[in-house]
Parts: sequence; structure tokens; C-alpha cells
Amino acid sequence: MGKRVPEGPPELLLLPQPGVWVTLQDVEDYARACIDVCGPEGWRMQWDDAVRRLGCCKINQRVISISRFFAETYLFKDPELIRRTVLHELAHALAWEKYHERNHGPAWHYMCYCLGISDERSVCHCDDFAPRERRRAPLFALCHKETGEVYRYYYRRPRLSAYKLRFCYIPGKKKSTYGKLNIIDLRPEGSPSNESA
Repeated sequence: MGKRVPEGPPELLLLPQPGVWVTLQDVEDYARACIDVCGPEGWRMQWDDAVRRLGCCKINQRVISISRFFAETYLFKDPELIRRTVLHELAHALAWEKYHERNHGPAWHYMCYCLGISDERSVCHCDDFAPRERRRAPLFALCHKETGEVYRYYYRRPRLSAYKLRFCYIPGKKKSTYGKLNIIDLRPEGSPSNESA
């Protein structure tokens, strides 16, 4: 059983400055320096080949994993997003080590504050970064019933019933999207419905 998350303002950890990143090695060096400063013993950083998530915290392996494709795409385009992803996953590692919390709960939020990313969200969407040969066409889309604006694509049928959709909205656009969202099927007519692929 982990300790309770302290009440009151968190103490900020003094992290290394990221500097200017030119290669993936620079990102890796930054991640390792942050792990060394924050002190989750035995943790390491590694690259993976994910194309639909930015990073991952593997508690059983004590690994913070970042998508190589994501980092290559955003190295010059948005290095701050990469830095925040590294810290997001480090917050998971620290929340587990200190409080035995695995999800985006109070301990994770507390550690995000300590790492200087207090406004971090549990999920971050960004432009597609999968290499062309690994891209798949989405099967469904979440869109506005009236304007047709697409907010999200899905590669399998989302678990949102028509009833639940009546109470959904897009964060920051509640007034214009509350109860006005719809899931549309993007599959060509007559195509097989193998959505788990």
C-alpha cells in the first residue's frame, strides 16, 4: 500500500534544462538526466515503435518508453511536446514508486506539479506521425452532427452508445458540442467488419 498524496502545494523538482535537441540521442540524454535527478531507482528510458501513442510507462520493466516515430517527427516541429511527454511518463514512474498509483489519479497529478507540468492532461492528441508504410485508414470518426467537423478518428468501433453521446462534448467547446456529437462509419460499403485488426 502506497503513502497518501501530501496536501498543500507540491515541491518543485529541479530538472536539467533540455537545451537544443538535434538528434534523438539528445532527447535520450535529457530523459536519463531527469531520471537521475528524480531518483526512481533502477528506471531507464528506451525507444519503441508505437504509432498511436507518444509514450508509455512500463512499471513491471521499470521503463519509460517514447515512440521513436513521434520523437523523429516532432524533434524540430515541437520539442516542447516531446519534453512534456518524457515528464508525463516520468510522473507515472514517480507516482508508482512513491504512492503505488498506476493511472492518471491524484498521485500522478501531484508528480506532474512537482515536475513543472501542472496543466498536463492524461491524453494528448497530435498529428499523425506514423511512417507512410504503417498508416491505416481510420474506420470511424467522432464528428459534429450539424457542421460535420471531425474531432477524432478511430481504428476500431468506439464504445460510445447513442445514449452516452447525448451527454458528451469536446473539452473547451462544451457550449457548441454538448449533445451534438455523432460517430460515423468511414468503411466503404461492403467492406469486411474486422475492427480488431
